Amino acid sequence: MNQLSSLQISCIGNGKMSQSIQKIALQRGHEIHSVLDRKHTVSDSMAKTVFECALPDGFLDRFEALCKMQKDVVIVTTGWYREMDSVTKIVQSYGNRVIWSSNYSIGVQLYFKMVRYAARLMNAFEEYDFWGTELHHKNKVDSPSGTAWTLSQILIENIDRKSEIVTETLHRKIKENEIHFSSTRGGYNNFKHIVAMGSSNDLIEITHQAMNREGYALGAVKAAEWLSCQEPGLYEMDDFLKAIL
Repeated sequence: MNQLSSLQISCIGNGKMSQSIQKIALQRGHEIHSVLDRKHTVSDSMAKTVFECALPDGFLDRFEALCKMQKDVVIVTTGWYREMDSVTKIVQSYGNRVIWSSNYSIGVQLYFKMVRYAARLMNAFEEYDFWGTELHHKNKVDSPSGTAWTLSQILIENIDRKSEIVTETLHRKIKENEIHFSSTRGGYNNFKHIVAMGSSNDLIEITHQAMNREGYALGAVKAAEWLSCQEPGLYEMDDFLKAIL
């Protein structure tokens, strides 16, 4: 653990991701203090480090309560990103430590960097069009995934001729300024994202496929370890990676 002290950890939510985080945390020498159902009221008796793993319903209220109690919060929940401005203001108001990511997998974070670099390269070549697709297991509740959302933002930010992401089924010709990012749900162990860049002459696909949840959980626990040593503020997984790279 690189001489880090053992963390006292609480988890909000006890789904498969939360359970994976608990398993990895124990393997890395941390202690699970408590696990709360998302319907339970958060309280100051929770551990210093809290993983928010519940569904997005009620997220903002739970989050503000945790910040008010000066908890270190690792936001694993997805589907709350429209509340980013509120989350930022809450952290600024209470001055605690928070890290968030649409995906805590180290491999996915490096994948983001690869896609960003590729998009910047391809931006200069107008003969290339862009699209994406993602496949997740049948039990995933949100669509598109948080990872697909991040990939979409990376493409929009780095390709001048594209300004809008379309995620629903299209029953028309796609517009020149749009990128279609589709979602498929099915099966039991699917975690796959593809970003494609194609011209009339060739096709480039950049793919990431996870084999299980353990990579996501390991990244989240490592992020919590790193967060415990930082100054107060709102961090992204990219800040953690920059400290390593």
